Amino acid sequence: MAFYEGWCSGKNDEGCCSDCSWTQIAIWTVVVLVVCGVIIVLVLAFGVVRPPKATADDAVLQRFALTPADPASNSTVSYNVTATVSLRNPNMYRAIEYGALAVTFSFNGTRFDDSASVPAFEHKPRKTATVSVTVGGADKPIKLSKPGVGEFRAENDTGKFGVEMRLDTVLQYKGRSAKCPLVVVCPLQLQLVDPDVAATAFQRTKCTILRAKKSGC
Repeated sequence: MAFYEGWCSGKNDEGCCSDCSWTQIAIWTVVVLVVCGVIIVLVLAFGVVRPPKATADDAVLQRFALTPADPASNSTVSYNVTATVSLRNPNMYRAIEYGALAVTFSFNGTRFDDSASVPAFEHKPRKTATVSVTVGGADKPIKLSKPGVGEFRAENDTGKFGVEMRLDTVLQYKGRSAKCPLVVVCPLQLQLVDPDVAATAFQRTKCTILRAKKSGC
């Protein structure tokens, strides 16, 4: 009572004390909101892990020639492809350790190259890492179906091919023991270009992230 007497004297004591109570409520409300905000930030930063995001930033197709056969599964293909993919680590404080990345290229659901790989590396929090690969081959087997050969011919008439780039790896979030399989699938629309002519601008493409549904991933 003595406390309020120091602050609330005179005819308006009752109103003044009421103002003091509302002030205290406002202060405690702000304190609770700040504490809750800090807890939410800490949970998001340390308790929740987010998978990387990926985009295909650039790709060039300088050769893509099919030699059809009968049956179609005995066809061969000659090609030269260069592609660049960016991986973004969205986590605030957790680095990501990637194992070696196996890179494959497919046409019409049929793989035609699995020769490329990217060494293991550490991906720092909130940073972007760039992966670039170049593959090529002559008269490589491609087990297309008969409709697949027809699709190749149709796309060859336009000079533009739908090619899928896929990266397979196992990642581990810093501070966690779980090792998590991860697949990055990038659909590429590639314009066949002459090596001696300036390449057509590539349209940046969002890649799909497939991750294991397991604890810690």
